[in-house]
Amino acid sequence: MKSSSFTRMFLPFSKPGFWLGIFLLTFNNLINFLPSAFHDKIYLWLNLCALCLIWLWSRRYLNLTNVDLGWRKDNLARSLLLGLGLTVIIILLFLFLLWLLPIIGLNIGPPRLPIDSRLDLLWRIIICIPLGTALFEEVLFRGIFYGYLIRNVSTKKTVLVTSLFFALWHITAAFETVSYNFQIGAVLFGIGLWLIFLISSFVAGLLFGWIRYKGRNITGCILAHALINSLSLVIIFWVWK
Repeated sequence: MKSSSFTRMFLPFSKPGFWLGIFLLTFNNLINFLPSAFHDKIYLWLNLCALCLIWLWSRRYLNLTNVDLGWRKDNLARSLLLGLGLTVIIILLFLFLLWLLPIIGLNIGPPRLPIDSRLDLLWRIIICIPLGTALFEEVLFRGIFYGYLIRNVSTKKTVLVTSLFFALWHITAAFETVSYNFQIGAVLFGIGLWLIFLISSFVAGLLFGWIRYKGRNITGCILAHALINSLSLVIIFWVWK
């Protein structure tokens, strides 16, 4: 009995699940090492191409259906409402944090956002973030990875594992946010903020996983992810611009 349970625990990471895990651990962390100017130009198209390939691969080798991936007609409204509710909570907390930082004496340098105009900002919040980030990452984590794991382990373990991988997905992205965008000078403060970003990514994964479970649909996850990232960028752009 114990042997069976032990084998079942590692079943999701046997082939081809192992290769799916390797992709989730390496892809985003590797492309974030590219020079910023080059990365910004290929980011959207590279992610969409990768998404198409991994989706086709999952249909063939993981035998995932549209229902497994979270594309269901039922519960659509419930999923979207959950996504909107989460967005409101996160954005309010983000505004509170921006208000609190100067009060407690933490002065963060103005982020060097690669945005030259309002048109560029609109491109990012309407096209790049919703498709290149939200759709891409949610289909990967709350679609393909979630749909694959839920066949073998409990919902709780599925949400925890997908959230852990979601945090690891953001290792280099969190580092770049701290070192480049916020221009943190103090090493210890920078490391602490980097860890906070990783923990925040894990918590975000838990929240998106909760929407996926409660809504029985992936659309609310995509909506919340897109709105949170886009609205946060708009807020930062206006605060520092």
